[in-house]
Amino acid sequence: MSNTAAWVDTGFLVALFARDDEHFASAVEFLANAQRLELHSLWLVVAEASFFLDNPGKVALLNWLERQGVILHELTVAELPAIRRTLQKYRDLAPDFTDAALVTLAGIHRINKIITVDVRDFSAYRLSDGRPFERLWL
Repeated sequence: MSNTAAWVDTGFLVALFARDDEHFASAVEFLANAQRLELHSLWLVVAEASFFLDNPGKVALLNWLERQGVILHELTVAELPAIRRTLQKYRDLAPDFTDAALVTLAGIHRINKIITVDVRDFSAYRLSDGRPFERLWL
């Protein structure tokens, strides 16, 4: 895999740290082959994934984030109007706030690669420049 940047979405983190998840083996294998991938995510994604993980999964997630060097982005009030526009644009898909924030920041940072289980929505979402997301997993 070439040296490139990609967003990590909630479903991938859940699959990676919930051994009973149907995508666990696939997530582990993907990550083992993605050493040269620069990973980006949001604190919102970490919080959302934590909701679905048991306590050992949460601890493992935090340990992995520290070791892996995932670039975790924070949101600012200045980004809220753009997130609101994303929510309005995709209202027919009923995106949650985390997806809308991720789509918005992907456009700001011009990174269209994503690691997600959400095939339906991330096939429809576009960056602010019109580019589609390129799913790297599943």
